[in-house]
Amino acid sequence: MKKLIILIILVVVGFNANSQSMHGISYSMALPVGETADFISKYQWRGFGLEGKYFVDDNITLGWQTGWNTMYESKSGSFTEGTRTRTGKQYNYLNIFPALFTANYFLFEDGDTQPYFGVGAGTYWIEQRSQMGLFADTNSQWHFGFAPEIGVLIPMNLQSNFYINARYNYALKTGDSMTYSYLTFNVGFLWY
Repeated sequence: MKKLIILIILVVVGFNANSQSMHGISYSMALPVGETADFISKYQWRGFGLEGKYFVDDNITLGWQTGWNTMYESKSGSFTEGTRTRTGKQYNYLNIFPALFTANYFLFEDGDTQPYFGVGAGTYWIEQRSQMGLFADTNSQWHFGFAPEIGVLIPMNLQSNFYINARYNYALKTGDSMTYSYLTFNVGFLWY
């Protein structure tokens, strides 16, 4: 593990020393889809992201992305899990922390507005919790996943950019957990 951390630090420092880089922060909203929408179906407004992009060519960046999306929904009724049925108000929570390596391709080298597309791959730490009264079921696990994205970079001045993107996050099934998928819509700032 120590060797992996040192390797990652050296790669990041190498990118910083030899290429132009951008770092950013974003506000992230999420829409659960697939099995995730069965657990929490409502559009979610709570999340943020951090990322770094390092130009390896005029149009290509390599980098990283992380963040936090928290999802919540309360439901009333009877809920059956296995041989157990509970009736009442159930509170469902998801906390999702992605840690992804990314690659992006910008369609234009220069210009006012730069559309781009890319993909991220890495791990997701996902904590799923259902609570009813005093009882709670919690499942926390690491998942491998990927996240294709499209976006637009809008320069504000020579050192900063405004951006908007949409990212489809897909975390694969691990053990007895479900597959998690959700769309994030992000608005933020990147600076050189």
